[in-house]
Amino acid sequence: MSTILIDPDTCSKCGTCLHICPLGLILKGEDSTPFMPDEVGAFCSKCGNCEAFCPEGAIYPEYSTRYPEISEDVKQGITPGALGIYMRQRRSVRNYQVKLVDRETIEEILDIVRYSPSGMNNQPVHWLIIHDPAEVHKLTRITIDWMRNVLASDALHPLKPVIPSLIAAYESGKDPICRGAPHVAIAHAPAANPMAFTDSIIALSWLELAAPAFGLGACWAGFLKIAASSSQELKDELGLPEGHEVQYAMMFGYPEYKVYGIPGREPARISWK
Repeated sequence: MSTILIDPDTCSKCGTCLHICPLGLILKGEDSTPFMPDEVGAFCSKCGNCEAFCPEGAIYPEYSTRYPEISEDVKQGITPGALGIYMRQRRSVRNYQVKLVDRETIEEILDIVRYSPSGMNNQPVHWLIIHDPAEVHKLTRITIDWMRNVLASDALHPLKPVIPSLIAAYESGKDPICRGAPHVAIAHAPAANPMAFTDSIIALSWLELAAPAFGLGACWAGFLKIAASSSQELKDELGLPEGHEVQYAMMFGYPEYKVYGIPGREPARISWK
């Protein structure tokens, strides 16, 4: 069964959809009107390229999702200069206000993030949002307990050199794991999916990049991710669906401090052939 409908009255027969379909499933009909044969519909990844690139808006999905029409003023887009400033001002935020982010704002961000690219448009990423700060503190405590066990064992572990300082910071009242953030986003996906980690990293990158537009800041929770891959107590606490595993984690909230400038970076390392 075909997954798209092409309106022959609106279609200009420009052929864009024939070239833009990544799997080449759209063919040219006898009168040059494009169509998707029923027998190849099952192979369609529902990426929406044909719909998005159709200049006449003549292509409609037969599946349930369709994005609302975009107004012309929004279509004009952001200037390269403004985009460059916005992206360069992105900072890893490790100091947060006590103020909580409401669930509606988080859902609005994730509604944007769901459009991040994924292999074959498989969209494998699921989200566990730790919204209660008390639960975030609990994740920190479990991670520190796991680190104590790692330090006490004879097994080699790459974190062993830094674990004593992390434990000392925690015992002095600091949070070296989630940095006092009120919330944590856990990206999880089926462990059997070979692209799940990459797709999750892309999705989390979108989340981190979108956050400042909502007045938020975020930071990659690497220690929490490492612990979640080994600590059974942490796995039990997260309670992910059967067959899923943590791909990565990100702390987020309202930043305590405002960004005023852009720090320097090394020049881009480019080779040409």
